[in-house]
Amino acid sequence: MAKFVNSAFIEFLNNTVNIDASESINAKKSRDYLITQINNISKNGKFIKLAPQFNCFFGSFSRKTKICELDDVDIIIGLNGGDLTIEGTQWDNMSLKINQDCNDNVLYNLSDKISAYWQPEAYYLNSNKVKNVLVSELSNISQYEKADIHARGEAVTLKLKSYSWNFDIVPAFYYPGDTNTKPYYLIPNGKGKWKKTNPKIEQNRITDLNIKFNDTVLKTVRVVKYWNIRGKMPNITSYVLETIVLDYFDQANHYMMKDDGTSVDYFDVHFKNALNYISNHIFGSVIDSKGIQGNINNLQYDQKYKIHQRAKSDYERAKNAVYAEIDEKDNKKSINIWRDIFGEDFPKYE
Repeated sequence: MAKFVNSAFIEFLNNTVNIDASESINAKKSRDYLITQINNISKNGKFIKLAPQFNCFFGSFSRKTKICELDDVDIIIGLNGGDLTIEGTQWDNMSLKINQDCNDNVLYNLSDKISAYWQPEAYYLNSNKVKNVLVSELSNISQYEKADIHARGEAVTLKLKSYSWNFDIVPAFYYPGDTNTKPYYLIPNGKGKWKKTNPKIEQNRITDLNIKFNDTVLKTVRVVKYWNIRGKMPNITSYVLETIVLDYFDQANHYMMKDDGTSVDYFDVHFKNALNYISNHIFGSVIDSKGIQGNINNLQYDQKYKIHQRAKSDYERAKNAVYAEIDEKDNKKSINIWRDIFGEDFPKYE
């Protein structure tokens, strides 16, 4: 229960939307232990030599945009790229020398050091074989004997019975960039070859915007995600929805400016405006933050229309809630409207 809208939203975030702090700590500890085990596998010569300086935590858990319940934790494991060529380009010091603009990259061998991973008829490094070896070696670790471990798509997935989440482990080679090309990772494409990605671009984008808008961006993203899964409409996938919200902030203004030149932002106001942005832009293209995948909005027209209608309707209600709080100074009325939008999990007026 709450007397003020701001305190109601804080309670709503802490009790309903956000991942529990203790669960987050446990996930990070378990993640660190897993990385240690993979390092040991490599040191024992049972897996490709690693380049741990290129390890990367990614996904919504790492970006702090994941909402309750925690279901997956994503990890990129850096691999040593020595003695490899990519489309005729040599690797050096565990990373690529120059860029190759292709999402079906082939890595060829210059030596026989990791012959177990080569595709025999073509002598290229098969990403599926890399994943399968990792699955096999993880299965031999006593702590993971009863875990569900399998390779699918880009990642090796490890699901422990003792935790609600699974780990998605993505082996990758890192290219540090040059004067003409930005850095990127090469990760499995699910078909034996390799494709480009760089989750650090997404992380930097959301971090920069969160600083610019006074720590309201992360909260807004999480509240929009909760709205998305609760609404009686087709769900927008987490990554697409997050990208749309960041697109909103790219063109947004601060709520108000003080006389001293500092800005003020309230995430309930930005949530309202984000709904309006979703309503107006759900029919268009959504370009991924990395600039690699292109348009990631794969929804069908009827799905887009239902989302548009719901976002438009809830924007009007959210606008009334903000007006009641700020202009009418009626926190009770405002909180009741927010409860209409979010349901009974949103705190009652005290």
